[in-house]
Amino acid sequence: MRRPSRSVERLIADAGRSWARQPGASDGDIARLVASAPWPIPDGLVDLLRYSNGGEGDLALEPRWFVLDSVDAIIESFDDAHLKEEFDGFLFFGGNGGLERIALDCRREAPSPVVMIDPIAGPASAERIAPDIESFIAAIGLEHPEP
Repeated sequence: MRRPSRSVERLIADAGRSWARQPGASDGDIARLVASAPWPIPDGLVDLLRYSNGGEGDLALEPRWFVLDSVDAIIESFDDAHLKEEFDGFLFFGGNGGLERIALDCRREAPSPVVMIDPIAGPASAERIAPDIESFIAAIGLEHPEP
């Protein structure tokens, strides 16, 4: 099985970070994800899922807590009729364990920004929280700075 990039593994595994890791996604899981995705899956997200196929912890960005979806949950979202109709162009990959969802906004050119979305309020509620997946990953496991 291919390992996640050393940078993702080293970054999130740092002793100063709070992340409840799950076993990483297999090569087969990643192949299914890439084959079923309506948009290209960024390498950073693939590496994150190879390191932790699901999991949760602090996030140094809004919404302050991040719950990573598993590969299976991400794939299921591709077939969700409501998401296809209401949120075309968004690749959901997590949330905050409550109302907010986290997605890549694939409606723009690469790199896709990471957005926080209130699924009840719709796509207009998408708020950019990171310019790309790499910046988002750098915030995983760190406490949100107090204002």
